[in-house]
Amino acid sequence: MTTIGINTLVYMDALRNGTPQSELLATIAAHGITLAEIRREYIADDAEYDAIANAAAQQHMTLFYSVPESITVNGEPNPQFEQYLDEAARMGARNVKFNQGDIKDVDTTVLQRIDNQAAARNLTLSIENDQTPHNGTFACTQASLDHITTNGSTIGYTFDLGNWYWRDENAQQAFNRLVDYITVFHLKNVNGSQDKSQLATTMLQDGVIDWQPMLDRLSASIPVFLEFPIPAEQVAEQVDIVRHAIAHS
Repeated sequence: MTTIGINTLVYMDALRNGTPQSELLATIAAHGITLAEIRREYIADDAEYDAIANAAAQQHMTLFYSVPESITVNGEPNPQFEQYLDEAARMGARNVKFNQGDIKDVDTTVLQRIDNQAAARNLTLSIENDQTPHNGTFACTQASLDHITTNGSTIGYTFDLGNWYWRDENAQQAFNRLVDYITVFHLKNVNGSQDKSQLATTMLQDGVIDWQPMLDRLSASIPVFLEFPIPAEQVAEQVDIVRHAIAHS
């Protein structure tokens, strides 16, 4: 059965109030969730990497790691690429997600180096369509994934359902055309506002995206992460909605 994960962005209020992500893992586990995605931008100090690793071990959790940086820059791996991988390995994470950068244009040897450096740490990698014009359009995402596949790289793809709206792209069409590349699914819904200043995520049952049929088309091996801010008192409800959708997919 599909594994449900929680990205710590779900607890945005706690993160903004300075709650360490290591402390959030027990809260996530209390919902019966054993998969969590840690966000690098909310790691306050070096000691937190070990604290996260210890908390994950105590809760018997699997970790993914979200790094809001480009995987490649100017045709080469990000200058801090190996540092990011080492951080993930230190926490015991399984997967590291990056922005696309210019990976659609890099040489095959660069892809091979990236794959080898990840494999040496027992890590898998993925790139994401984010909300920016450089890393979030359908055209650049398709080109990146085609280049990765053509060159035999093992880099996967995190499909972020809501982000397409910030780029005026059709989320359903993007899903239809990219579904075979997906290795991780970031689930959220949006209000669909044409005014970008008013565009926002919603609770899953309240937005404009018909997301449930998409889950039906995903392999059970693809984890589905809740990845949007949720009031603490509504997290259990949102998890239950996804569980129900998966059970009936």
